[in-house]
Amino acid sequence: MRYVIIGASAAGLAAAEAVRKADSQGTVTVLTEEEYMPYSRPSISYYLKGKVKESDMALRKPNFYREKKIDIITGSKVTAIDTKKKTVKVGRKSYPYDKLCLCTGSKPFIPPMENVENKSNALTFLDLKATKDVKKLANGKTRAVVIGAGLIGMKAAEGLVKICKSVDVVELAPRVLPSILDADSAKQVKKHLENNGIKFHLENTVVKATSKGKQITAVTLKDGKRLTCDLLILAVGVRPQTDLAEKAGLEVSRGIVTDTQTMQTSNKDIYAAGDCCVSVDMLDGSKRIIALWPNAVQQGNVAGSQMVGDDVTVGGTYSVNAIDFFGLRICTCGLINANGEQYSDKIIKNGDSYKRLVFEGDKLVGYVLINSSANAGIYTNLISNRVSLDTLEGDITEEPSIFLFDRKTRIDKLRGGVRI
Repeated sequence: MRYVIIGASAAGLAAAEAVRKADSQGTVTVLTEEEYMPYSRPSISYYLKGKVKESDMALRKPNFYREKKIDIITGSKVTAIDTKKKTVKVGRKSYPYDKLCLCTGSKPFIPPMENVENKSNALTFLDLKATKDVKKLANGKTRAVVIGAGLIGMKAAEGLVKICKSVDVVELAPRVLPSILDADSAKQVKKHLENNGIKFHLENTVVKATSKGKQITAVTLKDGKRLTCDLLILAVGVRPQTDLAEKAGLEVSRGIVTDTQTMQTSNKDIYAAGDCCVSVDMLDGSKRIIALWPNAVQQGNVAGSQMVGDDVTVGGTYSVNAIDFFGLRICTCGLINANGEQYSDKIIKNGDSYKRLVFEGDKLVGYVLINSSANAGIYTNLISNRVSLDTLEGDITEEPSIFLFDRKTRIDKLRGGVRI
């Protein structure tokens, strides 16, 4: 069997490893347009800050690929998939496949802005190459502007504020980290970030740039404010990479459509996994892109297993985030901003700690924890296992690891599941 995987990040590597685990004889070829062997994308912000070296970002040591006979071919941009001949094209070369997996990930979304396109100091912050470009331009005289206060934008801002003269963050939403924080917790996080030197312009956006040649020198915001700018980071968001799938005639609806249990696409010999795919949120049934590393790994593992005929399926998918900014630890999970009469919540504040638990009836379906992550693993498992809180004794807003227990089994056994 000939297995070809397009993309070498979390999903692609997981798929390759799953294939090789079950099939020691087939050929496994992984094509990536990046110039680097598989690396940890979540580490790029630490690379920017100088906390990790490039060599420390590798997901596997070089000899791993040789021993497992996984052929990673870098600098290989796939331009077309021929589903009839069952080949993928890279330049003038074609790679035949029996089973194919698309792990093409996502690409930065760049909103329309006057005089920004093709400027040398307008950069993204999504991969290692872009981060290296950012690092080259950032210094003690740099006045940086970051568009987007989501996870990508805020990690870029956190890294830059220790390097640059100033960092301004522009965000269209009324709060920071709008996809993972509720309005109340976002106020606390914003204050913490401001205390560490980051300036915010919320409910605003960049409409145009002033430039000198290829260099942006300033940006103008929607409200008319003008910010001097030596480095512009475009971190508004991402969109799934679906061009190859669409051209190959696969079903695409925002992302690549798959059987969400097997990751098989509309073509029986092609699978897809990771940020390029539509996922189903197990908590509310919504179909959306869940662009998270653990989700990509799980889907890649399932796709690879299915390619060799193993009956492995995707478990529940939902959003989980664990991140810190300047020592402020943030853990979020599930339905943070759920709307509807069926949802309720409970908030506990104590000094600089914040805990918000979201319930649907008698089940926990989400949480926001700031500086209070001691029992995040237990909460995550309560959500994942859809545990009825009526079967538990004690108050889960307190210290479940100490006295909360199931009438049949100690709840602290749940610690063996998802760890944050």
